[in-house]
Amino acid sequence: MHQRLVPSIAALAVVLSGCATTKAPAASKPTTATPTKAPTVVTFWESHSASNEQGHAIAQIVSKFNAANPGIRVQIHVTPASAKALAAVTAGDPPVMAMIGHAPQYGYERANALVNLHKFIYGKNGFPKAQLAGIWPGVWKAEFTPSHQQFLFPVDVKVAEYFYNATLWKQAGLGAPPTTWAALVHDANVIHQKTGAMGLTARMDHNDWLPQFYSNGGHYFKNGSTTTLDLNSPAMATTIQQLLQRDRAPGVQTLTSYTTGLQDFAAGKVGILENTADGFEMVREGVGNKFPVGVFGAMPGATGKAYTLYQGLSFVIFSHSSSVQQAAAWKFIKYFDSPSGQAIWAVVGGEPPVSKADLPAVKKLAGPTWSANPGPYAGTAEAVRELQAGTTIDKPIGPDQTGIDTVVQNEIQKVLQNGLQPAAAMKAMESQGNAVASGQVP
Repeated sequence: MHQRLVPSIAALAVVLSGCATTKAPAASKPTTATPTKAPTVVTFWESHSASNEQGHAIAQIVSKFNAANPGIRVQIHVTPASAKALAAVTAGDPPVMAMIGHAPQYGYERANALVNLHKFIYGKNGFPKAQLAGIWPGVWKAEFTPSHQQFLFPVDVKVAEYFYNATLWKQAGLGAPPTTWAALVHDANVIHQKTGAMGLTARMDHNDWLPQFYSNGGHYFKNGSTTTLDLNSPAMATTIQQLLQRDRAPGVQTLTSYTTGLQDFAAGKVGILENTADGFEMVREGVGNKFPVGVFGAMPGATGKAYTLYQGLSFVIFSHSSSVQQAAAWKFIKYFDSPSGQAIWAVVGGEPPVSKADLPAVKKLAGPTWSANPGPYAGTAEAVRELQAGTTIDKPIGPDQTGIDTVVQNEIQKVLQNGLQPAAAMKAMESQGNAVASGQVP
């Protein structure tokens, strides 16, 4: 073993005395420390809980962005931004940016609360052309107001899908997913008869009937108008008959709450879950590993095409913020909607990417199980297939749309629940809806 050498006191004295004889350095000038510039804070309101899959995805993307951009600090605030941010605008204290739904933008527009994003999208630091060109047409169209103002930029893309319990499906002896509306009802009845589970749960609202109506050749408004409805039509008559056939089937349960249907599906009590707007990640999260989940898209209607309804959330930047904050927020939006950001959003968060240009990055992160059905990304992959088909529609979102929706919904419910004749319902929904759209009904 080597002994540790410890210098003697005498030796230290020699060293110290030698140091004492050296010439002292000239006194240095006092230095002034350069103050560290505080990062630009971007408060970001979004509604996905930090405990769910989309919340995890957002947290990852924000963390990576902040690490790569030390001069910017994005701060997440989990809150129902679509509903609460307008009150914050009125109070004079909104966030810098948020994710909101499409319909609420009208309240913000009236309050002059949002930044028109055109200058950012097409400006010096604009959105990359290849990605911009690749944004799904049905999604891109929904980001504009009727006056073609663009306060929204897409982020959370949801399209209609059907999810099935692959274990119950196999027990019922079913093969390929249905390709007609009649086959869907048939399969639901078979599941119910052979397994005892409810065959299909569905909702009855515009998310449910609107894509079916378009698939049957319907048009919401006449001649491109935004105030004259076109609902008293053969397409609506066919749609109502399909809804009657579905809702009268013993293997079908129509619910007013999607949450109830999702809970029953996750508990193994339902064979097929109709999910028109809430996204694959909620199903994947609720089911966990209890059973494999398969996915199929909507069936074609009288047109031979299967239309799907796009809904979701979009980014907005609030006009109260400084130009520096707005530029920082836009930089984050570009990062979130970049291939690397969208790969996390799709694989971790369970939603399809906003642009087809993001698909290679998504598939690379997902790996070989990307296209497996049933599989961990089955709903996301099916959503991509629907978007690629080019038959995605956006829900009308004019300032009076809620009132119109209520009128139409009430008349359809009268047919399904109270026996009202479809012809009378269609006549009433069009006349009353036109009154709302024209401002005759407050």
